[in-house]
Amino acid sequence: MNIVIATEKKNIRIFDECMKNASHNLLGYETALSSNFIKRIAEYYNPHILVVVRGVKSKNFDFLSSVGELLRACPKMRIIYFFGRLDKNNERDYLNTVGLLAQYGIYDILPYDVYERGFRNKFAELLATPLTKESLQELIDKRQEEEQNTPVFMQTFEKIIDTTPVDLEKMSVENTDYQAEVITYDEPPEQIIEPFNEHITIAIETLSERQTGCTLTAFEIAVTLLQHKQTVAVFLDESTYNGYLKYHGINEAPQGCEINDIIIYPLHLYQKMKVHFRFSICDCGYTEIDYFDNAEIKICICSFDEWNISILADYLNSELPYIKDINYVFFPVSQKNFVKFSKQMIKGHCKCFRVKNSPDYTMPCDWNKGIYNEILSKYVKIEQPKKRPKKLFGFTL
Repeated sequence: MNIVIATEKKNIRIFDECMKNASHNLLGYETALSSNFIKRIAEYYNPHILVVVRGVKSKNFDFLSSVGELLRACPKMRIIYFFGRLDKNNERDYLNTVGLLAQYGIYDILPYDVYERGFRNKFAELLATPLTKESLQELIDKRQEEEQNTPVFMQTFEKIIDTTPVDLEKMSVENTDYQAEVITYDEPPEQIIEPFNEHITIAIETLSERQTGCTLTAFEIAVTLLQHKQTVAVFLDESTYNGYLKYHGINEAPQGCEINDIIIYPLHLYQKMKVHFRFSICDCGYTEIDYFDNAEIKICICSFDEWNISILADYLNSELPYIKDINYVFFPVSQKNFVKFSKQMIKGHCKCFRVKNSPDYTMPCDWNKGIYNEILSKYVKIEQPKKRPKKLFGFTL
């Protein structure tokens, strides 16, 4: 049977090994799902089996919500969906995914990670024997039992496990009774009720789940705009938002809050609240959402690390219409590497910048303020601090 596998590039080597001794024919890999994905599967490949690994890069296409349309185009095709390792944090997402796919008669929904031990054997068994509704339920029960027994299993080793708790709460880290300046909202505060005629969205994304810097950049830009009398709000994804609240000792703030003079909302309130600010900063991270596509200012946090270069190169040479409009911000990166690689990006008419570490996100360094000034220059002028003249032997240079 002919197979197509939709997965991230980093997983290709594993599937190549899996397919070496398989009796099936691998037609190819799809490492990014775009709006023409269904057409490519139906007309270009027309496979017997489509394997999809959760986390594959996607642009303007949501696989789970498009399954019905995909099966109408390929009614005889079998779909295998690898969800990833099951744990207490994603169990509900997994069960929701099972409920969605099962209504289409899809039961090959695996709570496995491609990097876990024994994956090749499990994959071979799955290709040979599709799951039924009953066998899927047995698999779910087994994986949940394994998860529950893991702490007990770990204690059976001879090595004594040190369970001393690590306290990273704000009060413990700063070793002070200082209380953050926090305001939580039950409804939009009066001072921002009037909508702004001109609204600018700044969307920040990354190309890799492992890349950091989106949230840090969002806060630094927000602080910089506030220092120049602009109205601004930061919109964080649910996980980041809740983690930020927890660090500051806030149990919940579903309608937003203000911490250190920065107004912050969960990302799902963006459409409702954006009209009350001149600037909205959306921390999109690695999530595929339309906010980035439609933003007036697009920022992509990147890396020139050798293991990430191919991901960046593929993205820069993709067919997205706004590729040249994006501001590519590199962090962390050495000056040597930035100069070496940025030359090629500039030749390709791409805008790239290098930011540095600031003392704190509430105090962006002057270098970074200069970068943000250039990125935001079309909409606002950020004044740069005057440099003190250098002196040599008492003479001003």
